[in-house]
Amino acid sequence: MTEDMTATSEEVVDTGTDTETPEVESQTAEQVEATWRTDLTGDLQGVKTLEKFKDVDALAKGYVNLEKYFDGTIKIPGENATAEEIERYHSKLGRPDTPEDYEFEKPEMPEGMNEDNHMEGEFLKKAHGMGLNSAQVNDLYGWYNAQTKDMFVQHQVAQENNIQKAEIELRADWGRQYEEKLSGIQRLVDQYASGDEKQYLDASGFGNDPHVAKFLDKITRDFGEAKHLGDPKMNAFTDPDSAQRAKDSFYRDTENDDYKAYFSETHPRHNEVVKMLDRWNNTIHGDE
Repeated sequence: MTEDMTATSEEVVDTGTDTETPEVESQTAEQVEATWRTDLTGDLQGVKTLEKFKDVDALAKGYVNLEKYFDGTIKIPGENATAEEIERYHSKLGRPDTPEDYEFEKPEMPEGMNEDNHMEGEFLKKAHGMGLNSAQVNDLYGWYNAQTKDMFVQHQVAQENNIQKAEIELRADWGRQYEEKLSGIQRLVDQYASGDEKQYLDASGFGNDPHVAKFLDKITRDFGEAKHLGDPKMNAFTDPDSAQRAKDSFYRDTENDDYKAYFSETHPRHNEVVKMLDRWNNTIHGDE
């Protein structure tokens, strides 16, 4: 009877061991897997994305990497962004601290075209206020200068063409008196124009516009130095009437130094006065 009880007892022990071991192991694995999230509160325990982190160290590493990622990104300021946030945004995009710190290539100017330093300074201020970086400024400034140089060259070509057309027209109207009429206009300008007016006329060239040149020539003949000063020689090379009056005055004034030079071959100005009389006669009589 003792042997039967011993055998039965062993059978019971063996059977119990076989049925309880898998259940214990399953519970232990479940507890290990969920251990690091057991202290999370509320809805955090149900967040699926946290399940990919096997432990707290893995979660911490993921957070550190996320911070590094966002440190390297640029956040676009919103409507309510402060001035400081906007400044930081522009700086991260590569804008220098001041307009003077921009790096860009200076253009080569065509002959006759001067660099506009004031415009350049205003451009850099505007670019800085817009948050442009040096690469953008270099491209934009290069484009602007290319356009400006093209317009300058085109203007120069057009101006040269206008000058040639004006000279052709004036020479056709004035003939051999062309040079003398321009000289008469220049004397009028020198006598009556102010400093700024002279500068403007010299820059624009009164001979470049036939209308202006003819207008000034009329003033020269009607109200110029010859009439005001009573000296017909001033306009003697521009029209026959003035030349005739100059010639008549010349022969009447026998005490004049020009008169004496004309009739004395040894006089230092003899040849000069002879040429002057010849030109008066040419003006009076033409190519006769």
